[in-house]
Parts: sequence; structure tokens; C-alpha cells
Amino acid sequence: MPHISGGKRHFVNQATEYAKRIWLDMGFKEMQGPIVDTSFWIFDALFTPQDHPAREMQDTFFIKDIAGKLPGKKLTNAIKDSHEKGVAGSKGWNYSWSEKEAMKLVMRTHTTSLSARTISQLKKTEIPSKYFAIGKVFRNETVDPGHLFEFNQTEGIVIDKNANFQHLLGYLKAFLNKMGFKKIRFRPHYFPYTEPSAEADVYNEKTGKWIEILGSGIFRPELVIPLFGEYVPVLAWGMGFDRLVKENYKIEDIREFYANDLKTIREKPAWKK
Repeated sequence: MPHISGGKRHFVNQATEYAKRIWLDMGFKEMQGPIVDTSFWIFDALFTPQDHPAREMQDTFFIKDIAGKLPGKKLTNAIKDSHEKGVAGSKGWNYSWSEKEAMKLVMRTHTTSLSARTISQLKKTEIPSKYFAIGKVFRNETVDPGHLFEFNQTEGIVIDKNANFQHLLGYLKAFLNKMGFKKIRFRPHYFPYTEPSAEADVYNEKTGKWIEILGSGIFRPELVIPLFGEYVPVLAWGMGFDRLVKENYKIEDIREFYANDLKTIREKPAWKK
């Protein structure tokens, strides 16, 4: 008698929908935005200097021969001043900021560009607020069992005058627990646009190893003030979502996500926690 497989979504899509439900149940609103965006939103608005190595071709896919548009002069000049002179006692990066560099189009390297766009559009009467995103990002990586040049990231921000670092760890732990990961550890780390900052790992019971899963922190004033007009604590994180899926299904080679082998897809159990 032939085996009959019930219809279901691809296992990555199942995980994505499950994660969205978790964020929504936690009171977050979803952010959406362009996959191809200007360097202004991908880098400059996040207080990443224009000579930072992450902006080079080794890490980034630039769109050739096409320039994007910058936002209004008020916001553009605020970002420019933050880079050149600094804000709130900062000295900035002490260089001449280039509009031409900021207009370069990029396949987004992270979904944090959506956080920057969201903060810039918020009204002061709209805080406290919480937002999340799940979407594709692109980096010029060598493809191997643990890396792809496109992958999914889940992003989050909490804008709240009373927010603190302990709240940040609480949100992350709650999400990861609901995704099925019970053993989590946080480590101090450095990121260019958050301070303080932390990385988080989840424990793989099968291999007995800790897996780095996300970077997080509180956005620096040099990022928040130009976008929002004043400083408010913004908890922020970016999480390698595909790594969570890989660990859940005990997938050894991440390239299996795109192999589209029907036998494998049919045999994958439905996402259930």
C-alpha cells in the first residue's frame, strides 16, 4: 500500500509562522520593508562609519550602477552630524560623511534597517512600543554546511523610557523558551551600535555544544537621537533564525533548506513545541 503524505508547508515556513505567533502573542507589531535598500538605512542610520569593513564588497552585495534616494534633509543632516560631530557628548567618527556613499543600494545585510526606519517614523505619543521582523538577509559568505549567502533573521526592538538591560534578556529568554530551547546563556560582547551588548547561545542536546544564535543590546544615543529626536532606551536584537530551525530539526547541512528534496520535506515532522 503506498505511503500517503498529508499536505503541509515547507518546514522553514512552518517555523517562521510559529515564531511570528510568538512575537504577536508577546505584544509585538510586525515591521516590514525593502530587501534592497540604501546604505543610509543599512549602515549610516545605525551609526556604522562609512569606512567600516562590513560595508566592503567582501561582506556586502551592492547593486551596480543604481543609486537610491536619501530621506528628507532634516534626517539626513542629523545622521551626518552624528557621524561627523557626534551627539550627547559623543565625538562621532571624525570624518567627512558622504551622501554619495549613503545612496549606494545594498541587498540588506540585516533586518536592523527596518528597526531604524521604524524608529524614524515613530511619534513620541506612540511609545512605549514593541516591534519585530522576520525576513531574508544577504551576505557574501562562502557556502558550506553551516553558512549560506542568504538566510532568515528575526529582529526586535522595544522602545520604552523605562526599559533596561534586564528586560532585554527577559524578552530573549521568553522567545527562545517558546521556540523550544531551554538552555540559554548570555555573554558580554561588542557591537558598533549597541551599548551594553550581549550575545546569546542555545544548547544542542544532541551534540553537547553551545550554538551562537543572536546579538543584542541597547541602541546607542548616536543612533536613537538622530532618528527619534531625543534619547529613549531602545532594546534591540538580531537573531539567526535559520540556526534555530537547523537545531530544532537536527539538520547537519544548512543547504538542505533549499535542496527541495520532496522525500525529505514529506518526512520532516510538523513544527510542534
